[in-house]
Amino acid sequence: MGLNTEEIMNELTREEKEEITDMFGKMVIEMVRDRSLDFAMTKAKYTTVNPIQRERYKILETLNEEQQEKVCDLLSETLTSAIFNFLHMFEDYPDIMKLIVTKDGQEYDLAKVSEMIGAEITFSDEDGWIQKFSKIGRFIL
Repeated sequence: MGLNTEEIMNELTREEKEEITDMFGKMVIEMVRDRSLDFAMTKAKYTTVNPIQRERYKILETLNEEQQEKVCDLLSETLTSAIFNFLHMFEDYPDIMKLIVTKDGQEYDLAKVSEMIGAEITFSDEDGWIQKFSKIGRFIL
């Protein structure tokens, strides 16, 4: 049974579309971005307790606090950009790729629910996924 996406998308209100994209965005921020950023920042700030990682990243111990913050900013920007590019790929190739989420038993193609699914993460106002859902913050882009 295929999706009749045009009919489904036309029936959704703005609030329903936002609810669907936010459901997905919360998971992306919490499960992917924040976890990965936290993992990377413990190395950049040299706070990891893992002895193998402490040895591998020993050079970072010499960075001052400002330098560590800049490395963390770079990590945040890179990770956010990677997520943006990944999501944007679904917009660029809709004939061969679909990003489907299920809510209340109904399937939705996120590239059709959102006008620009990749941009959801990069909005710089309070409506962006990072601002809404991140426990780490560090909005860059």
